[in-house]
Amino acid sequence: MLSLAAFRYRNVLAEAGGPVERLEMSDTLVIGQREFLANAYLKKDLARNKEGGSLYSQAHGTGTAASPMVARFMAISEAMERWAHWQLQAGSTGAKYGFDVDPSSNGMAAFPGLFKRQARAGAQLEAAERFNILNWWEGRLPALESETRWPGVRAVTICSEAPGITVILFQRTEAGFVAYGHAAAADYAGACRKAAVEMERHAQVVTRFAAAHAGRIHDILPPTAHPIERRSLFFAREEGHQLFLGRLSSTPAKAAAKPKLVFDGPVPGPWSSYADVWRVVYEPPSRRFLGMEENYFLW
Repeated sequence: MLSLAAFRYRNVLAEAGGPVERLEMSDTLVIGQREFLANAYLKKDLARNKEGGSLYSQAHGTGTAASPMVARFMAISEAMERWAHWQLQAGSTGAKYGFDVDPSSNGMAAFPGLFKRQARAGAQLEAAERFNILNWWEGRLPALESETRWPGVRAVTICSEAPGITVILFQRTEAGFVAYGHAAAADYAGACRKAAVEMERHAQVVTRFAAAHAGRIHDILPPTAHPIERRSLFFAREEGHQLFLGRLSSTPAKAAAKPKLVFDGPVPGPWSSYADVWRVVYEPPSRRFLGMEENYFLW
């Protein structure tokens, strides 16, 4: 797809009158390969504090790529999604974009292209990924374990009528806990590549958290901690991993879920000066993913 990021993001920083307060860059590893990690932070009047705080970065957008420029553009694009989500989710027009069905940022994508519809592909794949993960976990879709090209990394492909290919990667780390990443793409290799980035991120945040707590990741967070953080630690532990493996080895207990479209369209707003935002929403199997369950596989 033709990207106009260099042009559309030319004035995105606050010093040029834009919405992004600052960008941070660092090195990272993805399955042993050096890549670049970018974090974008919106101005305070445009964004609420991110959920959680003990594990994950407070950045409003994150991007990982072999190119530092691409990583920055990815981080800015994700920050545009968050800006749109926070402004519209609780507003009077939220139902128009499916936020009454799914109030999270699921199925949102921003792309600085020539045409608005260029953002749709990313939104559709993310919506499909979340639809598949939720329905697989709730026993409405089957999944098959498959090989990866990385030693020690196992893959799960969810079988679904939703667009693209959705995979879950997982591996046991040197520290003994388990890291996961899930993603969807047009093909298996692309989905694995995206999921590997998320798996490495999960490994890194849990490793840092364990190092700060004398190697412990059990019963550290209070019961009131955000479920995103509680789930991230729960499934890294042996108890959570055994629950994951149990679900993987079981067969669906219910009829296979079929994607039911709630919304598929552009999400215009002040962010449109920088990137086009699109949202796709499929009806979730329940609202459990929005609850406080630490043993629900989504974070």
